[in-house]
Amino acid sequence: MLKSNYRWILKRADEEKVRALTDALHISTLTARLLVLRGIDRPNKADIFLHTEKAQFHDPMKMLGMKEAAERIIRAVRDQEVIRVFGDYDADGVTSTALLIRALRKMGARVTSYIPNRFKDGYGPNVRAVEKAEEDRVGLIVTVDSGIAALEAASRARKLGIDYIVTDHHEPPAVLPNAFAILNPKQPGCDYPFKGLSGAGVALKLVQAVCPDQLNDGWIALASVGTVADLVPMRDENRLIVSKGLRAMDGGSLAGIDALKIKAGINGTMDSDMIGFQLAPRLNAAGRLADADAALCLLLADSAGEAAPLADRLEELNRQRKALADKIMIEADKEASGYYRRGDKALVLAGKNWHQGVIGIVASRIVEKYYRPTIILSIDEQSGAAKGSGRSIDGFNLYRGLERSSEHLTQFGGHQMAAGLSLPEEEIDAFREDFNLAAAESLDDQAFVPRLAVDGECTPDQITVDQIEELDKMAPFGTDNPRPTFRMDTVRLSKISAAGREKAHLKVTFQGREKELDGIGFGLGGRLEQISPIDCPTVIGNCSINEWNGFRKPQFLIEDLCIDGPQIFDWRSEQRIREKISALPSESATLLAFHPESAERLRIGNSVTLFEPGMSVSRPNLVLLDLPEQEDQLSELTVNSPRVHRVYAVFYHQREHYFSSFPSRNHFVWYYALIRQEHSFMLDVMAQKIARYKGWPERTIHFMTKVFFELGFVKIEKGLLTENSAPVKAPLTASLTYRKEKKQLELEDLFCYSPLSSLKTWFEKQMKYRDKATEPEGTMNGL
Repeated sequence: MLKSNYRWILKRADEEKVRALTDALHISTLTARLLVLRGIDRPNKADIFLHTEKAQFHDPMKMLGMKEAAERIIRAVRDQEVIRVFGDYDADGVTSTALLIRALRKMGARVTSYIPNRFKDGYGPNVRAVEKAEEDRVGLIVTVDSGIAALEAASRARKLGIDYIVTDHHEPPAVLPNAFAILNPKQPGCDYPFKGLSGAGVALKLVQAVCPDQLNDGWIALASVGTVADLVPMRDENRLIVSKGLRAMDGGSLAGIDALKIKAGINGTMDSDMIGFQLAPRLNAAGRLADADAALCLLLADSAGEAAPLADRLEELNRQRKALADKIMIEADKEASGYYRRGDKALVLAGKNWHQGVIGIVASRIVEKYYRPTIILSIDEQSGAAKGSGRSIDGFNLYRGLERSSEHLTQFGGHQMAAGLSLPEEEIDAFREDFNLAAAESLDDQAFVPRLAVDGECTPDQITVDQIEELDKMAPFGTDNPRPTFRMDTVRLSKISAAGREKAHLKVTFQGREKELDGIGFGLGGRLEQISPIDCPTVIGNCSINEWNGFRKPQFLIEDLCIDGPQIFDWRSEQRIREKISALPSESATLLAFHPESAERLRIGNSVTLFEPGMSVSRPNLVLLDLPEQEDQLSELTVNSPRVHRVYAVFYHQREHYFSSFPSRNHFVWYYALIRQEHSFMLDVMAQKIARYKGWPERTIHFMTKVFFELGFVKIEKGLLTENSAPVKAPLTASLTYRKEKKQLELEDLFCYSPLSSLKTWFEKQMKYRDKATEPEGTMNGL
């Protein structure tokens, strides 16, 4: 048995709707089921979803406040007022800022920008920045990706006579800023048909309103980067923005984006993962370690020569960001492992002067490793203040957990899955205790196993290049439209190995009824030793096309796997037995021998358990070092050991088969006839003659002689064999030697020389008896 790393949640679709979509759009059942699961169950909507080129942008004027905002901006451009764009330091904020500045410049505006410094200014617009704008004779401030909760900044702008427009996408508070206009599809009273835009998406709608005939690919490319980076739902208008943006980037959009692609090593067709994992982290690195000016300047660059050094700067900052995160991760992980072993339900980790710009990344990585709600705190040695970032897991509202522990906190804010906080250093231990208590009250043991949603089931035969290309029409993938995940049940393996540097990846070939399918599990190389070649795992993953040397093949990207039932590992010809055994966790493995001398001959040591009749084994891994005297001994042991799910078959025996083949009855008849003919002969001399004449091994002849001796058919004295003239009739089985050797041969055939599949069948049969015997009374199969 091999357990999965995740709890698999198999989604169920309305099969009638699936059939209707399949028939109407002439698509595969797999694709139709995915559409239905995403709530796209009408043919017209599904057709547009699969063909984004048929989609249209929503009318920007449907957004509450758009008319007022657009008119005010157009007037400011006409009157040559200075417009200042207030942005944010993350990728969504920087792309929003660049997008609006580019559009305003295209209109001929006098435009400047302000992006707060994470460490000096904190998040969002602030009063100091507004006052600086007044000093600079700014007539209009437009916020992007921020401002919906910045009441003081808006109030100060009004007092200073600066018109203040908010464009934001975050959840609005109960009290809204006193602004000239607010653009936020989530604000009360806004009838805009899509509420899931990013900050860059809202900025794009504003640009569409003020520049309806000038929208270009570069602007949409910026909006697509912000949309993917901010993890907003990849639905509705967001899919259209990202689809158009990806196509624009493929053709070359802005000098800054092109320079980022070069640094990231992207030279093929762009997809949303490349934005999320390659471009966005480089843009974010500037705001995490310093300020976001380098990122903004890059996105405003108009030539490759101007963009290249800025991209170099971001690449260096990203390298530093990775190094910082790795260093803190090592320190935080040491601390986390202790609390994890202690049984903490949540992890509160603190370190001196950990860089505040990367502790959120580290929190996410700790959650990924330990799957516990995690708070990472950076303690300022001078002030004694600790500032932190938190990440949560499904089922635990991080913000509510901080509320429960708020008596220790100076400040906190956030939502269910992420939050920020600050507190005095001396309160950390008390906060850890209370926060753990909050987590323990909310989470049961099952909650600490991460969930993995599964869209449907498939077979190796179904995964073809054509099928994958059809599934790819559901791209771009992202939040609320994840890459399709499928389950393949108990699939046979024709090949299995480890691949990559340090054998980190698991490489397999699945055997379907009609064809084979390659599979790769990145980071799963350690599971190779946990999978027997005859296992039929159930695997979870998604599909991709592997292109190499002009060939295109389907492949299955394994995310998780499990194996039900017993597993049998063949170590019968293994030369590195001691090395293999040492790799097994000692607390989960029993080394069992039926003969005391086996451990000594194998040079294993004194950790071997000697078989006793009626015994049971309590550990899940059972290493069978040698052969039992009788098959029933091993059968009894297996039935008595319900916790054993993996058997490692060594079955050491000192000699090979005693015979190349066990002598048949005809062998005995021929040899006895010779004895009766000769009456008497020297055994050694005759054995040599028979061996040459019949081609039998001499040991076969000596064995038959011993059987005849035990049956009283012959006498042997000083090497001379003499016929017993009046023997008592007896079957061959009356000889102890005959029975013992025949039984030994049968044991060797069954356990030492049979195919591994036959060995597994034998153990499965015993375990069925075992499991049936331990089944609770009244249990019904299938319930």
